Amino acid sequence: MQRIIENIQQWHQDRNLIAGSTDKDQVLKLLQELGELSDHVCKDSHPMLIADDLGDMMVVMINIMTRNNLTMQECLEKAYNDIKNRKGKMIDGIFVKEESPGDHIPRQLGGKKN
Repeated sequence: MQRIIENIQQWHQDRNLIAGSTDKDQVLKLLQELGELSDHVCKDSHPMLIADDLGDMMVVMINIMTRNNLTMQECLEKAYNDIKNRKGKMIDGIFVKEESPGDHIPRQLGGKKN
């Protein structure tokens, strides 16, 4: 996995996509790739088309990580730490968080920050 990430980072360097681009440019590219993924998912396309779209999105995300001196490990650990204690479940296609005591009490009155 590390080798393919390094290859992608070098590919970005070779094409001036780090110094010659911006995070904003790359986020716009990421949105374009997301649109392609959405199109394929909505059309129930072959899983390999979806894999290609997801891979393209990861390539763009690696660009953004590289330009911000972040690693995939750091980003995934941060995301996991943010979600690991969440409770809830999918209901009719929407993730509904499990409420805990104090969720709806204003913070100043001892409730949790939402």
